[in-house]
Amino acid sequence: MTDGPLLLELDEETWADQLDRASAWLGNLLMSQEKFRTYAEDAAGKIEEPHIREYLREIAGRAAEHEEQARGLFLVLGREPTAGRSTAGAVLAKGAELVADVVGRSGGARGNWRDVRQLLLANQDAIGAFAVAEQLGYALGLPELADPCFRLVAEKTKDQLLIQEYMLEMGPMAILLGLDA
Repeated sequence: MTDGPLLLELDEETWADQLDRASAWLGNLLMSQEKFRTYAEDAAGKIEEPHIREYLREIAGRAAEHEEQARGLFLVLGREPTAGRSTAGAVLAKGAELVADVVGRSGGARGNWRDVRQLLLANQDAIGAFAVAEQLGYALGLPELADPCFRLVAEKTKDQLLIQEYMLEMGPMAILLGLDA
């Protein structure tokens, strides 16, 4: 065992393979973030309660900023984001809406609470994707990848707590009274 950091010298091909694998993960990250952003925009438009609607619009705005920052992470690896993932993110958001409806209805929830619940799950997925990218940055010795991801995880975690609070606030009305918020 060594007391200090262990450095490995990688040949060009191995390094390129590692960057390609990390880039593939960033594609997953971008798709997760696009799904969350799409869902945040949709959910904000369905909420009637003005305070929650405004907060969700702010979260959707930050989600768009985070999406742009996610695109910038590819440049750290000398790669470009793939275009097909954007379409997939939008399609996944719509598919998640259907799942949210089925789960919500089977649990007796009515109204737009299901959208906020699904938003909570979509953001958790995106948080996890950014956290894995942060760890990839550490593993590759690329602080320019790890540092922004660390910051984005912290920002998204704050949003997660807000979304959770809205979901909990809206839950009793949706389940017991079948009302929208």
